[in-house]
Amino acid sequence: MYQKGWASDEHFTVDGTLMEAWANLKSFQPKDRSKIDPPDDPGNPTVNFHGEKRSNQTHESTTDADGKLARKGNRKEAKLSFRGNLLVENRNGLIINTELFEANGTAERDTASV
Repeated sequence: MYQKGWASDEHFTVDGTLMEAWANLKSFQPKDRSKIDPPDDPGNPTVNFHGEKRSNQTHESTTDADGKLARKGNRKEAKLSFRGNLLVENRNGLIINTELFEANGTAERDTASV
């Protein structure tokens, strides 16, 4: 018996979104621990981020090292995140594959090239 395939071999789209990590921004600390001042309240330290430059090159989360600081667009707040991608077959809207990547800015291109 002849079976028709559900998915096209030619019409695919990669769609991505940021997925928030389960880590608090307070855990986003400098990689060089010698630059950290001892907290005045060790149970729940008061942290003032105003004026401090933070990036994935200089800081990392102490509770989720794989989460990266990312934002959805200009003038949006940055959050510790992962990049979730869907590979979708366009003709029928079928989700062919899902993947979770580091939020590094190239996840959709990386997924499409596979």
